Amino acid sequence: MPRVAGYFQTRTFINTRGLGSYPDDVCPLGARRLELAGIPRVTSAYVWGSDEPTVLVLHGWGTDSTTMTAVVDAVVASGQSAVCFDAPGHGVSPGSRATMREYAHATLAVLQRFPSLRVIVAHSMSSIAAVSAVAESDRAKVRSLLLLAPTCSLARVIDRWAAHRGLPPAVVTSMHHELRRRDGMPVSHWDVRTLGLPTSVQVRIVHDPTDEVVPVEDAHLIAAEMDTEVHEAAGGHHRIIGSDEMRSALSACLRPIPIAPAYA
Repeated sequence: MPRVAGYFQTRTFINTRGLGSYPDDVCPLGARRLELAGIPRVTSAYVWGSDEPTVLVLHGWGTDSTTMTAVVDAVVASGQSAVCFDAPGHGVSPGSRATMREYAHATLAVLQRFPSLRVIVAHSMSSIAAVSAVAESDRAKVRSLLLLAPTCSLARVIDRWAAHRGLPPAVVTSMHHELRRRDGMPVSHWDVRTLGLPTSVQVRIVHDPTDEVVPVEDAHLIAAEMDTEVHEAAGGHHRIIGSDEMRSALSACLRPIPIAPAYA
């Protein structure tokens, strides 16, 4: 019964709280809370620094903004201001399930709320949400993306997830149908390479070649399409967030882009 199996496997796949836990709704140290209106299942964001934020920091799937503390600290140490939020169904945001469209639309709404944003740092699956949001926005002024251990596409994530569980192809196909029903978009839509990121946005990628969660092949597929390179770092899938390579790449993203001189 692949249709029924696909339905229940999809519910498991989009479950963002494997342990069924919700963190305490406490404002992180050094941050100020800003209420957000009009974003489904996202009620607030956290901002570090006294100025309008210039860096948006996005957490990975099944985690929350507290996992990105090392990136926030690096942003603040550079004299910039950072903003984070918990995606729908993650962290203190309500719910226990979410789709990629919900994360991407929430990211887009935050970009519109903070037009001062120039850089996005995204970890793992949030890379898809980041690229989608920038591609859809006609007002965002984002100039750089830093992708940490990025996933190339939702389809590749599902394939790895299904292979790990030994699911037959018919069930995987059923999952694609169920996700489209829930999301309003085919699974194939969620691909960093084809979402339409403006060529003016610079992309930097940091990935551990030994990453056992998201293989480095995903990073190389993105790099080949976006004419950039993959900077290797140690730390696995999660500790790469606090790596020296992340800090170096972030510094490069924060440097002003030189303006070519005008000639008469």
